[in-house]
Amino acid sequence: MRPLLTVLTAAALLAPAIATAQPLRPQVDAWRKQHERQILDEAFALLAIPNVASNQDDIAKNAAFLTQAFAKRGVALTPLRAPTGGSPALFGELKTPGATRTVVFYAHYDGQPVAGGGWESEPFVPKLSRYRNSAPTDDVPLPAPGDTIDPEVRIRARSASDDKGPIVAMLAALDAMQALRQRASVNVKFFLEGEEEAGSNHLGDILRTHRALLGADAWLFFDGPVHVSGAPQIVLGVRGVMGAEVTFYGANRALHSGHYGNWSPNPAVAAAHFVAGLRSTDGRILLPGFYDDVPPMSDGERALVNALSATDDSVRRSLGLARTEADNAPLGARIMLPALNVRGIRGGNVGNGASNAVPTSASVSIDFRLVPDQQPARIRAMLEQHLIAHGYTITRDAGAAARSTDRSRLALVTYDSGYTAVRVPSTLASVQAVKRVMTRSYGREPFTLPILGGSLPLFHFVEQLGATVITVPTVNADNSQHAPNENLRVGNLWDAVALMTELMVGLGREWGPRS
Repeated sequence: MRPLLTVLTAAALLAPAIATAQPLRPQVDAWRKQHERQILDEAFALLAIPNVASNQDDIAKNAAFLTQAFAKRGVALTPLRAPTGGSPALFGELKTPGATRTVVFYAHYDGQPVAGGGWESEPFVPKLSRYRNSAPTDDVPLPAPGDTIDPEVRIRARSASDDKGPIVAMLAALDAMQALRQRASVNVKFFLEGEEEAGSNHLGDILRTHRALLGADAWLFFDGPVHVSGAPQIVLGVRGVMGAEVTFYGANRALHSGHYGNWSPNPAVAAAHFVAGLRSTDGRILLPGFYDDVPPMSDGERALVNALSATDDSVRRSLGLARTEADNAPLGARIMLPALNVRGIRGGNVGNGASNAVPTSASVSIDFRLVPDQQPARIRAMLEQHLIAHGYTITRDAGAAARSTDRSRLALVTYDSGYTAVRVPSTLASVQAVKRVMTRSYGREPFTLPILGGSLPLFHFVEQLGATVITVPTVNADNSQHAPNENLRVGNLWDAVALMTELMVGLGREWGPRS
């Protein structure tokens, strides 16, 4: 049996393709079933390297591993750095003679921290486990070489799903192409980001500095989960985000509630009124003019989001929710609208720590999820106008309250950096070609999600490169990303291997040559 890590040359990858009118998936699956142990061994080796985004030594070790792994497939990775510093992105290219289309495969190799406990095993010691109700039960041994494993088994490790799993699939897809003597029908570039989980603070500079190298007809983002039902989905955009924290003040020392409770202004009450004035209990944002930049849904968009919401009732049941906001409105429709989430309210103490005192300050932490055309700067201005209209003086200085003679009318406001939403039309030829390849690989048409509920800094790729960004999720929806016991369902990994092989081999034919 040929080892998985056979040294591949570019010439081998570009060998003449075997003509077939059938989907490539059966051939890829047959090859994969003979090599599951090797694929898992490589996945375990990568997942065993800690990759917390803030640890530069660990990031360097991951970059070195990936550089070697791609080199064994004939793809040389080059670190792309920003003049301002930060972790490097890794760039590689697989050129196809005669191809007129170029596609970039994106994933990120950095990960979230693991502090706080809750893991059933060490986060960077990968395990195979069975899961029930999103929790690991019994561990499973690795299969013997040449044997297969139950696709319901999961790989438990930090970054198994977010986002090293898709990188492992890229490597295995390159091996499958070589083994099946298939060649790509597009030029394929690989871009592996190294600080996505740290906020992508240097990404814009990397893209701007290396713009000439990164030109492409489309970027395919292999990040995020498939539909909650387990069905494949293609995602055409992401909501923007803008976070803020507002602190209100009372007296300069805690006061006895019996002596002063209805006399001294209570900052916790101010925080509660602030929240009540921002959004209704059904999720409508109450800031004047907030929806002026929000376009109505088209009939086509409404049809897409209604299809996505077919599982809403089962999701409610699984969450213990008899009802959801806006009179049980479809989840897909709600994602098409902006949202305001109250991340937390802090003022005084509760439970055993509660005391009969008026607190000296209270803070509210919120995040807005934005749709295309909404700008974070405008949302900030509306939020501040709301505070001013209610008689508050805004400050950015955390020490201002100590010097103020009117503390109860002071509001300390701080912001996350924030960024805009990104979206591409479902009618684009590139989108339709990717959907056809996905349909062939999965044996069913994927759901089309016009915009993701969450947020990613995709605006960098649009602003710096003018890129068409299409997200192609492959990992299971219940993967516990960013949380303890993060996992990747093995069946989803196998789906990803087949899909990436099909995309490299078939996308150019489905898309057609550039005119």
